Amino acid sequence: MPLLIDGNNLLHRLPASSRTRSGVRALVLEATRHERMSVVVVFDGPPAPSSPEHEALGRVAIVYSGSGSADEVIIGRIPAGRSARQWAVVTDDRALADRVRQRGATVRTLAEWSARQRSAPPRARTEAKLSSREVAEWEEVFKTARKRGP
Repeated sequence: MPLLIDGNNLLHRLPASSRTRSGVRALVLEATRHERMSVVVVFDGPPAPSSPEHEALGRVAIVYSGSGSADEVIIGRIPAGRSARQWAVVTDDRALADRVRQRGATVRTLAEWSARQRSAPPRARTEAKLSSREVAEWEEVFKTARKRGP
C-alpha cells in the first residue's frame, strides 16, 4: 500500500528541537526502514535553496509543492477509481482527510501511524538451512584448505 505523508502536518507535531524538514525526513526514514511500501512525504512550498526539488531515498521520496499546496499534490497522487483503496494518507488535517476519503483512499492519523510504526517488529531475514550433505561438503572444503596452509 503506497503511503503519502503530509510533511508539514507531521513537522508541527515534532518536538521543537526536531521541527525541521530534515527532522521529518530522518523520522520517516527510520520509521519506514523495514516497510516494503513506497512512501512519499509532501511538504508545502519550495525546497530550501540548498535542497533538491525531489529526493529519492530508497523507498522514500520527498517532494515539495512549489507554488501550490501540499494538499493538492497529495490528492493529485491518489489514483482515481478502485485503485485509490490501495493508498493511505497520514495526516491530522481534517479537510485533507475528508478529500482523501472522498477519493477512496485510507486516512491514518499521525497518532495511528506512529503507534503502528512502534509496534511493527522488524522483519527478520531468514537464512536458508544447509542440508547435511552441504554441511559435509563445506567441512571438506575447510579441511582441505587447512592442509594446504596460507
